[in-house]
Amino acid sequence: MQAYAVSYSKYLISASMVLFTLLAYAALPAAQESRRTFEVLQRLCMAVFTLNAFLTMAILGEEEDLFIFGILLTIIVIWTAVLYRILYKNANMLMINNILMMFSIGIVMISRINHVKAQKQLLIALAGILFLLLFPLVRNRLDSLRKGTYIYGALGIAALVAVLLLGSMTNGSKLNIPIAGLTFQPSEFVKILFILFMSSALCEENTNRHIAFLTAAAVAHIGILMLSRDLGSAVIFFVVYVSLLFLATGKWSYLIGGILLGALGAVVCYLLFSHLRVRVQVFLDPWSSIDGSGYQITQSLFAISFGGLFGAGLMQGMPSSIPFVESDFIFAAIIEEMGLIFGICLILLCLNIFTDFLLLSSSYSNKFYQLYTFGTATAFIFQTFLTIGGEVRFIPLTGVTLPLVSYGGSSVLATFTMFGIVSAIFMLQEERLEKFRLRYEEERKMYDSSRNYQSYADRGSREAGSAGGGDGDFYRDFKGVPIYDPSKDYEDMKPFDM
Repeated sequence: MQAYAVSYSKYLISASMVLFTLLAYAALPAAQESRRTFEVLQRLCMAVFTLNAFLTMAILGEEEDLFIFGILLTIIVIWTAVLYRILYKNANMLMINNILMMFSIGIVMISRINHVKAQKQLLIALAGILFLLLFPLVRNRLDSLRKGTYIYGALGIAALVAVLLLGSMTNGSKLNIPIAGLTFQPSEFVKILFILFMSSALCEENTNRHIAFLTAAAVAHIGILMLSRDLGSAVIFFVVYVSLLFLATGKWSYLIGGILLGALGAVVCYLLFSHLRVRVQVFLDPWSSIDGSGYQITQSLFAISFGGLFGAGLMQGMPSSIPFVESDFIFAAIIEEMGLIFGICLILLCLNIFTDFLLLSSSYSNKFYQLYTFGTATAFIFQTFLTIGGEVRFIPLTGVTLPLVSYGGSSVLATFTMFGIVSAIFMLQEERLEKFRLRYEEERKMYDSSRNYQSYADRGSREAGSAGGGDGDFYRDFKGVPIYDPSKDYEDMKPFDM
């Protein structure tokens, strides 16, 4: 068994991840009804990966409790997916499977580094999974979310001010508020409020005065984050705002202006914050301070180069040599022990989620739902870019977490919540579209029947020699409105805003 764990386990880990990713991309263009086979195979890959990983760690670490924990995790993620399918026939199971797989990868790697933290992460994540399961039950009330525009903005700014005044300092930044012995990072949840705020505001009006007000509100959010030295979150908020503004207005001047403003803000932050100047210097030349400020990134690069294509194998690397590895550098630890192929598949999985969200957003005619889904996609992929880009020395470090994978209860709980809203929106739109299709088909059949009757009545009228014997308005209702008019545009017949 120990020889299997050392020599062959890593290949099964890579194979299950590669197959899961291929299935995700095969399912992306498929119709909703055709995805059933893909989702079942994805769940099988997820179970094989999780059980194999924990069996390997239990054998090499000589801890039976690890395998029991792995069985528990497998039951939770698989039954979450199965129960979601049972409860909601119109659910986007591609999204559900993808986020559960990313969560499983995170728990596996955190368990490898610190089993106690993995248990804590799973316990907190259960609340997010419960929200993911139950929130769609109130999807018929989702339209009311667009009414809380200024409440979202006020709550978000109030929460960020509370962190600025009461938050504890962590690595030079005020990120957390301690509550009952636990650390709570409000900016993760304010991100949801910010997307809701901007989505509901931008779907109403786009006058210059209104946009100026929204820009001031965005600057307020970002400015407070900068004062708290939470620069990674500030960048995410800025990118989300510029993206939503461009989508809502379609004006390239806003996008170009946002890029220029962002460049100016980066220069100002570089001049104001000494720790940012250190990060830029480390990014440019980490080897000159390998025993000091460059130690973290150089250890990350060593870990990535050590992994190779299939990794050193679980329990065979030294991920703990990287400071804050489970929160800030978990991607490097994953590549070290699971391999470059696995890491590339993880990136492709993130891109798959992003692409799926973009396709959903573009299919909605309801502007609020369109903006919220797009804002969530932007926040997710840009945070992923900041995390992975920093770990591989593509950009300076920002200190943000890899969504659903890195250690951080606030991050994983907020991500499940954010995705739960997207999933509920998708189901609501599918149900409304299905009702519309049924109504359309019913009215089309009624029109076809009336047309056949009209042809018969006209022929009978001609044969009888009467002038107006045919009932030309048979297919109209009692008010004289046609039940089905083929000259009407399909979109004009929508009975609701989809």
